[in-house]
Amino acid sequence: MDEKIQLGRDFLKSHWNWEEEAKTDEEKKVPMPPFEDPFDGRQLIALPDPRAVPLVNRDIVDVFAQRKSCRKLSGGNLSIGELSFILWATQGVREVKKRIFRTVPSGGARHPFETYLYAERVDGLPEGLYRYIATENSLVPVSQEEGLQRKLQQSLAGQWFGCALALFWAVNAYRAEWRYAHHSHKIIALDLGHVGQNGYLAAEALGIGCCVIGAYIQEELDALLGVDGDNEFACYAALFGPAKE
Repeated sequence: MDEKIQLGRDFLKSHWNWEEEAKTDEEKKVPMPPFEDPFDGRQLIALPDPRAVPLVNRDIVDVFAQRKSCRKLSGGNLSIGELSFILWATQGVREVKKRIFRTVPSGGARHPFETYLYAERVDGLPEGLYRYIATENSLVPVSQEEGLQRKLQQSLAGQWFGCALALFWAVNAYRAEWRYAHHSHKIIALDLGHVGQNGYLAAEALGIGCCVIGAYIQEELDALLGVDGDNEFACYAALFGPAKE
């Protein structure tokens, strides 16, 4: 069997019964890493209340039944309310105590993801790259560099589909490794699935199209998002916009 295929299969298996377990930083009493990467509060752009956004479809059975990948987007605009709802559905904060509880599940409530977004056509928001600050339901500008959309599209191997909004999730690996050490990475992969599915369900509820993207050029996307590519690196993307009839 191809060695890379075997490595992939092994990654998907459970290894929690290993005899020699690594002592985690949590067990070593190392302080817990922050729930969210630092941000400049002076730059915050507040988003509308996501719960107040009108939905096309509130019937959860219909949302499940109609969910699909949409690669033919119309090139139309999204509202800033729709943006707020998508961000809340995929990484919104429900409660913060000793742990942070979001709208998606995460192993040990570690929630190791940071959400970046490129708003190309979102009403009321200048085109550019932003980071979602979930604890504030706000955005922080990252870049409005000319030609950035074209570079991001290239990093997704040309997959853009006429979207109005592109979301990029980067993983802060240590946020999970602090608790689970070498077991973290399978949990991170499982958690990504939860995030992506909520993105699909949010799009269906809004009556818009969505397509998640797992094929991208790692080094290029990391550089464009401004993450270090080691502890923090891009791991998933999703494209949203009104669907073609």
